Amino acid sequence: MKRPYSILAILCLSATSCDQAKKMASDAKAAIQSGIAKNATGTSDAKPDAELQKLVDETPEGILFRKDLPFPSQVEVITTRSHEISSREFETSAIDVKKQTVKGTETLTTQCEWGNGQVSYTRIEHHFVEPMVKGADPSKPPVPKQISPPSKPCVFIKSGSVWKPASRDFRTASLAQTISPVFEQLLVENGLAPRALWFGKRRFKVGDQLPVSGDSLPMLVAGKAKGSLTLTFEAIEAVHGHPCGVFSITGDYNRKQAPNFEGTLTDEEVTIRSGKVWLSMIYPLILKEQLDTIQSYKSGGQGGLAKSGQGSVEISVTRKWTGKVP
Repeated sequence: MKRPYSILAILCLSATSCDQAKKMASDAKAAIQSGIAKNATGTSDAKPDAELQKLVDETPEGILFRKDLPFPSQVEVITTRSHEISSREFETSAIDVKKQTVKGTETLTTQCEWGNGQVSYTRIEHHFVEPMVKGADPSKPPVPKQISPPSKPCVFIKSGSVWKPASRDFRTASLAQTISPVFEQLLVENGLAPRALWFGKRRFKVGDQLPVSGDSLPMLVAGKAKGSLTLTFEAIEAVHGHPCGVFSITGDYNRKQAPNFEGTLTDEEVTIRSGKVWLSMIYPLILKEQLDTIQSYKSGGQGGLAKSGQGSVEISVTRKWTGKVP
Protein backbone atom coordinates (compact mmCIF):
# COMPACT_ATOMS: atom_id res chain seq x y z
CA MET A 1 0.00 0.00 0.00
CA LYS A 2 1.32 3.39 -0.94
CA ARG A 3 2.41 5.78 1.80
CA PRO A 4 2.47 9.11 -0.13
CA TYR A 5 3.34 11.41 2.74
CA SER A 6 7.12 11.59 3.17
CA ILE A 7 8.96 14.54 4.63
CA LEU A 8 12.25 13.27 3.19
CA ALA A 9 10.92 13.06 -0.35
CA ILE A 10 9.67 16.63 -0.19
CA LEU A 11 12.53 18.36 1.55
CA CYS A 12 15.74 16.62 0.43
CA LEU A 13 16.55 19.13 -2.29
CA SER A 14 20.03 19.89 -1.06
CA ALA A 15 22.45 18.75 1.64
CA THR A 16 21.20 21.42 4.00
CA SER A 17 17.51 20.82 3.37
CA CYS A 18 18.04 17.07 3.59
CA ASP A 19 19.59 17.47 7.05
CA GLN A 20 16.63 19.58 8.07
CA ALA A 21 14.24 16.95 6.76
CA LYS A 22 15.98 14.19 8.69
CA LYS A 23 15.77 16.23 11.86
CA MET A 24 12.06 16.90 11.28
CA ALA A 25 11.38 13.21 10.67
CA SER A 26 13.37 12.23 13.77
CA ASP A 27 11.60 14.82 15.93
CA ALA A 28 8.22 13.76 14.57
CA LYS A 29 8.94 10.10 15.23
CA ALA A 30 10.00 10.76 18.83
CA ALA A 31 7.02 13.00 19.53
CA ILE A 32 4.49 10.62 18.00
CA GLN A 33 5.80 7.55 19.78
CA SER A 34 6.01 9.37 23.11
CA GLY A 35 2.49 10.70 22.71
CA ILE A 36 1.12 7.33 21.60
CA ALA A 37 2.62 5.60 24.63
CA LYS A 38 0.89 8.11 26.91
CA ASN A 39 -2.42 7.63 25.11
CA ALA A 40 -2.34 3.87 25.67
CA THR A 41 -4.10 4.33 29.02
CA GLY A 42 -7.38 4.87 27.14
CA THR A 43 -8.13 8.26 28.69
CA SER A 44 -10.39 10.33 26.43
CA ASP A 45 -10.78 14.05 27.02
CA ALA A 46 -10.42 17.34 25.21
CA LYS A 47 -6.86 17.95 26.44
CA PRO A 48 -4.17 17.20 23.83
CA ASP A 49 -1.12 15.12 24.61
CA ALA A 50 1.84 17.46 25.13
CA GLU A 51 4.16 15.61 22.72
CA LEU A 52 1.59 15.35 19.95
CA GLN A 53 0.75 19.01 20.45
CA LYS A 54 4.34 19.84 19.44
CA LEU A 55 3.54 18.56 15.94
CA VAL A 56 0.68 21.03 15.47
CA ASP A 57 1.52 23.75 12.95
CA GLU A 58 -0.08 26.90 14.37
CA THR A 59 0.92 30.51 13.67
CA PRO A 60 -0.85 33.85 14.19
CA GLU A 61 -2.30 33.28 10.69
CA GLY A 62 -4.05 30.10 11.84
CA ILE A 63 -3.84 26.30 11.85
CA LEU A 64 -2.32 24.29 9.00
CA PHE A 65 -3.84 20.80 8.82
CA ARG A 66 -0.76 18.73 8.11
CA LYS A 67 -0.34 15.99 5.52
CA ASP A 68 3.47 16.03 5.28
CA LEU A 69 4.41 13.70 8.14
CA PRO A 70 5.29 10.06 7.34
CA PHE A 71 2.24 7.94 8.10
CA PRO A 72 2.85 5.26 10.78
CA SER A 73 3.75 1.78 9.53
CA GLN A 74 1.76 0.18 12.36
CA VAL A 75 -1.69 1.42 13.30
CA GLU A 76 -4.38 0.27 15.72
CA VAL A 77 -7.88 1.78 15.72
CA ILE A 78 -10.65 0.96 18.18
CA THR A 79 -13.90 2.38 16.82
CA THR A 80 -17.22 2.76 18.59
CA ARG A 81 -20.04 3.57 16.18
CA SER A 82 -23.59 4.21 17.39
CA HIS A 83 -26.65 4.84 15.23
CA GLU A 84 -29.80 6.13 16.92
CA ILE A 85 -32.39 5.05 14.37
CA SER A 86 -36.01 5.97 13.70
CA SER A 87 -36.88 4.56 10.29
CA ARG A 88 -39.14 2.39 8.20
CA GLU A 89 -37.30 -0.67 6.89
CA PHE A 90 -37.90 -3.48 4.42
CA GLU A 91 -36.02 -6.78 4.63
CA THR A 92 -36.11 -8.94 1.52
CA SER A 93 -35.19 -12.63 1.47
CA ALA A 94 -35.61 -15.27 -1.21
CA ILE A 95 -39.11 -16.07 0.05
CA ASP A 96 -40.44 -13.04 1.90
CA VAL A 97 -40.53 -9.26 2.33
CA LYS A 98 -40.70 -8.01 5.90
CA LYS A 99 -41.79 -4.48 6.77
CA GLN A 100 -40.99 -2.96 10.13
CA THR A 101 -40.49 0.27 12.01
CA VAL A 102 -37.07 0.41 13.65
CA LYS A 103 -36.47 2.62 16.68
CA GLY A 104 -33.50 2.33 18.96
CA THR A 105 -29.72 2.54 19.11
CA GLU A 106 -27.37 0.15 17.34
CA THR A 107 -23.78 0.13 18.62
CA LEU A 108 -20.80 -1.61 17.04
CA THR A 109 -17.32 -1.61 18.59
CA THR A 110 -14.44 -2.92 16.48
CA GLN A 111 -10.67 -3.17 16.51
CA CYS A 112 -8.61 -2.80 13.32
CA GLU A 113 -4.86 -3.23 13.04
CA TRP A 114 -2.44 -2.56 10.18
CA GLY A 115 1.20 -3.61 10.20
CA ASN A 116 3.78 -6.08 8.90
CA GLY A 117 1.95 -6.35 5.59
CA GLN A 118 -1.36 -7.45 7.03
CA VAL A 119 -4.67 -6.07 8.30
CA SER A 120 -6.84 -7.61 11.00
CA TYR A 121 -10.44 -6.85 11.91
CA THR A 122 -12.15 -7.92 15.14
CA ARG A 123 -15.74 -7.36 16.22
CA ILE A 124 -15.70 -6.58 19.93
CA GLU A 125 -19.38 -5.85 20.54
CA HIS A 126 -22.53 -5.40 18.45
CA HIS A 127 -25.89 -4.77 20.10
CA PHE A 128 -29.23 -2.93 19.81
CA VAL A 129 -31.15 -1.13 22.54
CA GLU A 130 -34.79 -0.19 22.18
CA PRO A 131 -35.87 3.26 23.45
CA MET A 132 -37.28 3.68 26.92
CA VAL A 133 -41.05 3.26 26.92
CA LYS A 134 -42.86 6.40 28.03
CA GLY A 135 -43.85 6.11 31.68
CA ALA A 136 -41.60 3.09 32.32
CA ASP A 137 -39.54 2.72 35.47
CA PRO A 138 -36.25 4.60 34.75
CA SER A 139 -34.39 2.21 37.08
CA LYS A 140 -35.16 -0.63 34.66
CA PRO A 141 -33.77 0.47 31.27
CA PRO A 142 -34.17 -1.75 28.20
CA VAL A 143 -31.70 -4.63 28.04
CA PRO A 144 -29.27 -4.52 25.07
CA LYS A 145 -29.92 -7.26 22.53
CA GLN A 146 -26.91 -8.82 20.86
CA ILE A 147 -26.95 -8.52 17.06
CA SER A 148 -23.67 -10.34 16.42
CA PRO A 149 -21.35 -12.07 18.89
CA PRO A 150 -17.72 -11.02 19.37
CA SER A 151 -15.54 -12.41 16.60
CA LYS A 152 -12.07 -13.77 16.25
CA PRO A 153 -9.74 -11.55 14.20
CA CYS A 154 -10.16 -11.72 10.43
CA VAL A 155 -6.67 -11.32 8.97
CA PHE A 156 -5.97 -10.18 5.41
CA ILE A 157 -2.70 -10.00 3.50
CA LYS A 158 -1.88 -8.26 0.24
CA SER A 159 -0.91 -10.46 -2.67
CA GLY A 160 0.17 -8.24 -5.54
CA SER A 161 -2.67 -5.73 -5.85
CA VAL A 162 -5.28 -7.99 -4.23
CA TRP A 163 -6.14 -8.40 -0.55
CA LYS A 164 -6.68 -12.05 0.42
CA PRO A 165 -7.53 -13.89 3.65
CA ALA A 166 -4.51 -15.08 5.61
CA SER A 167 -6.37 -18.25 6.65
CA ARG A 168 -8.59 -20.64 4.74
CA ASP A 169 -11.59 -20.64 7.09
CA PHE A 170 -14.92 -20.13 5.36
CA ARG A 171 -15.89 -16.97 7.24
CA THR A 172 -12.78 -15.00 6.32
CA ALA A 173 -12.71 -16.31 2.75
CA SER A 174 -16.36 -15.33 2.19
CA LEU A 175 -15.79 -11.90 3.69
CA ALA A 176 -12.67 -11.31 1.57
CA GLN A 177 -14.56 -12.13 -1.61
CA THR A 178 -16.96 -9.25 -0.91
CA ILE A 179 -14.59 -6.58 0.38
CA SER A 180 -11.33 -7.22 -1.51
CA PRO A 181 -12.31 -4.93 -4.45
CA VAL A 182 -12.91 -2.05 -2.03
CA PHE A 183 -10.27 -2.86 0.57
CA GLU A 184 -8.24 0.32 0.06
CA GLN A 185 -11.42 2.32 0.74
CA LEU A 186 -11.92 0.39 3.99
CA LEU A 187 -8.38 1.24 5.09
CA VAL A 188 -9.07 4.96 4.62
CA GLU A 189 -12.53 4.91 6.20
CA ASN A 190 -11.22 3.10 9.28
CA GLY A 191 -8.15 5.29 9.84
CA LEU A 192 -5.61 2.65 8.81
CA ALA A 193 -4.44 4.78 5.88
CA PRO A 194 -4.40 8.55 5.28
CA ARG A 195 -6.99 10.23 3.09
CA ALA A 196 -5.47 11.02 -0.29
CA LEU A 197 -7.25 14.38 -0.41
CA TRP A 198 -6.94 16.74 2.55
CA PHE A 199 -6.65 20.44 3.27
CA GLY A 200 -4.36 22.46 1.06
CA LYS A 201 -1.86 25.11 2.18
CA ARG A 202 -4.53 27.38 3.59
CA ARG A 203 -4.42 28.14 7.32
CA PHE A 204 -7.67 28.13 9.28
CA LYS A 205 -9.00 30.29 12.09
CA VAL A 206 -12.19 29.79 14.07
CA GLY A 207 -15.13 30.86 11.91
CA ASP A 208 -13.53 30.01 8.56
CA GLN A 209 -15.61 27.95 6.14
CA LEU A 210 -14.63 25.36 3.55
CA PRO A 211 -16.98 24.02 0.84
CA VAL A 212 -16.31 20.35 0.04
CA SER A 213 -17.74 18.96 -3.20
CA GLY A 214 -16.78 17.40 -6.51
CA ASP A 215 -13.19 16.19 -6.61
CA SER A 216 -12.59 17.25 -3.00
CA LEU A 217 -15.46 15.15 -1.53
CA PRO A 218 -13.21 12.11 -0.77
CA MET A 219 -11.66 14.30 1.92
CA LEU A 220 -14.78 13.48 3.98
CA VAL A 221 -16.64 10.70 2.12
CA ALA A 222 -14.59 7.92 0.55
CA GLY A 223 -15.70 5.86 -2.42
CA LYS A 224 -18.14 6.56 -5.24
CA ALA A 225 -19.79 9.66 -3.78
CA LYS A 226 -21.38 12.82 -5.09
CA GLY A 227 -22.64 15.80 -3.15
CA SER A 228 -21.84 19.07 -1.46
CA LEU A 229 -20.85 19.65 2.17
CA THR A 230 -19.84 22.76 4.11
CA LEU A 231 -17.34 22.80 6.97
CA THR A 232 -17.09 25.63 9.51
CA PHE A 233 -14.09 25.69 11.85
CA GLU A 234 -15.38 25.97 15.43
CA ALA A 235 -12.76 24.92 17.96
CA ILE A 236 -9.63 22.94 18.80
CA GLU A 237 -10.07 19.78 20.88
CA ALA A 238 -8.45 16.38 21.27
CA VAL A 239 -9.74 12.85 20.79
CA HIS A 240 -7.88 10.45 23.10
CA GLY A 241 -5.11 13.05 23.31
CA HIS A 242 -4.87 13.54 19.54
CA PRO A 243 -5.12 17.26 18.57
CA CYS A 244 -8.06 17.92 16.24
CA GLY A 245 -9.91 20.77 14.64
CA VAL A 246 -13.64 20.66 15.33
CA PHE A 247 -15.81 21.58 12.34
CA SER A 248 -19.55 21.90 12.10
CA ILE A 249 -20.87 20.20 8.98
CA THR A 250 -24.02 20.38 6.86
CA GLY A 251 -24.95 19.27 3.36
CA ASP A 252 -25.97 16.31 1.22
CA TYR A 253 -24.24 13.41 -0.46
CA ASN A 254 -25.03 10.07 -2.06
CA ARG A 255 -22.74 7.08 -2.34
CA LYS A 256 -22.82 3.70 -4.07
CA GLN A 257 -21.61 0.41 -2.58
CA ALA A 258 -20.13 1.84 0.62
CA PRO A 259 -18.44 -1.14 2.35
CA ASN A 260 -17.79 -2.14 5.92
CA PHE A 261 -15.64 -4.88 7.40
CA GLU A 262 -18.76 -6.94 8.14
CA GLY A 263 -19.18 -7.55 4.40
CA THR A 264 -22.14 -5.22 3.90
CA LEU A 265 -22.33 -2.94 0.85
CA THR A 266 -24.69 0.04 1.10
CA ASP A 267 -26.15 2.55 -1.34
CA GLU A 268 -27.07 5.69 0.59
CA GLU A 269 -28.49 9.15 0.18
CA VAL A 270 -27.69 11.30 3.20
CA THR A 271 -28.72 14.78 4.30
CA ILE A 272 -26.66 16.07 7.22
CA ARG A 273 -29.01 18.46 9.01
CA SER A 274 -26.37 19.36 11.58
CA GLY A 275 -23.27 17.84 13.05
CA LYS A 276 -19.60 18.03 13.92
CA VAL A 277 -16.45 16.27 12.78
CA TRP A 278 -13.09 16.13 14.54
CA LEU A 279 -10.29 16.28 11.96
CA SER A 280 -6.70 15.51 12.95
CA MET A 281 -4.28 18.42 12.74
CA ILE A 282 -1.36 15.98 12.31
CA TYR A 283 -2.54 13.42 9.72
CA PRO A 284 -5.35 13.23 7.12
CA LEU A 285 -7.72 11.42 9.51
CA ILE A 286 -11.27 11.78 10.81
CA LEU A 287 -11.24 10.75 14.48
CA LYS A 288 -14.74 11.61 15.64
CA GLU A 289 -18.17 12.33 14.16
CA GLN A 290 -21.52 13.44 15.58
CA LEU A 291 -24.16 13.80 12.86
CA ASP A 292 -27.92 14.34 12.74
CA THR A 293 -29.01 12.90 9.40
CA ILE A 294 -31.93 11.91 7.21
CA GLN A 295 -31.09 8.84 5.13
CA SER A 296 -32.38 6.56 2.42
CA TYR A 297 -30.37 3.35 2.20
CA LYS A 298 -30.24 -0.07 0.61
CA SER A 299 -27.75 -2.65 1.79
CA GLY A 300 -26.81 -6.29 1.43
CA GLY A 301 -23.86 -8.62 1.03
CA GLN A 302 -22.51 -12.14 1.56
CA GLY A 303 -25.79 -13.69 0.39
CA GLY A 304 -27.77 -12.42 3.37
CA LEU A 305 -30.93 -10.36 3.61
CA ALA A 306 -31.25 -7.24 1.49
CA LYS A 307 -32.35 -4.30 3.59
CA SER A 308 -33.70 -0.90 2.57
CA GLY A 309 -35.16 1.94 4.55
CA GLN A 310 -35.64 5.64 5.10
CA GLY A 311 -35.68 7.76 8.21
CA SER A 312 -33.63 9.75 10.70
CA VAL A 313 -30.30 8.47 11.98
CA GLU A 314 -28.17 10.18 14.63
CA ILE A 315 -24.60 9.00 14.17
CA SER A 316 -21.84 9.00 16.78
CA VAL A 317 -18.38 7.68 15.89
CA THR A 318 -15.26 7.79 18.06
CA ARG A 319 -11.90 6.34 17.02
CA LYS A 320 -9.11 5.64 19.49
CA TRP A 321 -6.18 5.86 17.09
CA THR A 322 -2.62 4.86 17.86
CA GLY A 323 0.31 4.45 15.51
CA LYS A 324 4.01 3.66 15.43
CA VAL A 325 6.55 5.32 13.15
CA PRO A 326 9.55 3.06 12.36
